Amino acid sequence: MNEQAPTSVPSVGGAPPSLESIDVTFADRGDRLIGLGFVNGLLRLITLGLYSFWAKTEVRRRLWSFTRLNGEPLEYTGSGKELFLGFLIMFGVIALPALFAGVAVAAFFGPGSGALALYQGALYLLFFLLIGNAIYRAQRYRLSRTRWRGIRGALVGSPGGYGWLYFWSLAAPFAVIAAGAFFAAKIIGPAVGGVLVVVGVIAGLWVLPWRANALQRRLTNDMRFGDAPLSYSGGAGPLYRRYLYAWLGSALTLAAAAAVTGYLAMNSDAIRLWTELRMPPSAAEILAVVGVWFLALILIAVITASYRAAQFRHFASHTAIGDASFRSDVTGRGLAWLVVSNWLITALGLILGAMAGAAVIAAFGAVPSIDEFEVGARPEGTMLKIGLAFAPIVVFTTAAATFAQFRSARYFMSRLKLEGRVDLAAIRQSAYAGPKLGEGLAQVFDIDAF
Repeated sequence: MNEQAPTSVPSVGGAPPSLESIDVTFADRGDRLIGLGFVNGLLRLITLGLYSFWAKTEVRRRLWSFTRLNGEPLEYTGSGKELFLGFLIMFGVIALPALFAGVAVAAFFGPGSGALALYQGALYLLFFLLIGNAIYRAQRYRLSRTRWRGIRGALVGSPGGYGWLYFWSLAAPFAVIAAGAFFAAKIIGPAVGGVLVVVGVIAGLWVLPWRANALQRRLTNDMRFGDAPLSYSGGAGPLYRRYLYAWLGSALTLAAAAAVTGYLAMNSDAIRLWTELRMPPSAAEILAVVGVWFLALILIAVITASYRAAQFRHFASHTAIGDASFRSDVTGRGLAWLVVSNWLITALGLILGAMAGAAVIAAFGAVPSIDEFEVGARPEGTMLKIGLAFAPIVVFTTAAATFAQFRSARYFMSRLKLEGRVDLAAIRQSAYAGPKLGEGLAQVFDIDAF
């Protein structure tokens, strides 16, 4: 970061622009987020989840205020009411009609009909097409509710254009692969077609760095701080070397996990019991398989961290506002530890919540066994006891997730720099005030990002 005093350079009109260095810092106040997480968890319980929109807003206000530019905090001006109304509208416009249409198709053609399968396939395709649109709208809302020195951000492009890029940049390569495999299966044989599908999917994954770069370019070039545009100039080429290692490491890890799972299955009594006695696998056998895949996911997160950190650095270093460009000091090792430690924090929250729930059950009496839930039986107080047992889990996991969100924001923002000087005095308020309601489409699809 250039720490020299700001200089003045005469402009064409004679007025000297104010060129300033911008120092990005992040306040280490995770203690405030832990307490807020417990409060949000309790309020979510009391309101049966309705408070989630207001809880999300308050977390954002804290995180935004922790982010400082030249010592002055960002301000988040969104509201829980905007998020709630945006969700209600999009749920009524998209989710409910899709649900009612599915019920109508099943009732008219039958639950196992080809018409229902065709409808479900078209619905999945539509939802995939809308995901990119939802991501763009969510970013547009958050930027429009972000202010610094009274100047708000903006996203001025087309959600439909971004959504279409998001859709075809992944769907088109795999559609070509599927078509090729289909015709190969018809001409040569189904076995060859199956092999080509597997090879094609593996090869198709090579589009991901190019796709991520194209989406980043579209999003960044549509961003504004006031009336000052941001620009992105990066290409996908430098990403592929690290992506090769991530791709190979992930493929080998998945293959190893599948092999271990197969070995455990073939050397287990579960197969014989399921075949002869129709008995399911034991809890120990299920936990062994779950443990294998949990470790595989952790290993993949560690292996791919180097690529994801390189991608973040690449995106930052090719993003500019005026003559100033960003730089990120994110590392693969640091990102791997962040991901794994956040998972552990979340798991700890779940364990502590379960222990607290068990203590509540012990205090109020045991929940009746499954044998007691016979037809017509109404064990007194059972649902209340179950609710009391799950209540601590909701509270502790909410607090853990909130703290993990703080740690992620702190890690990325504290390693972000802006090199060069920006003519802040020349920046005016954005003419685009942003949407009136919150990111409803993203919430319907349960898409969220800081």
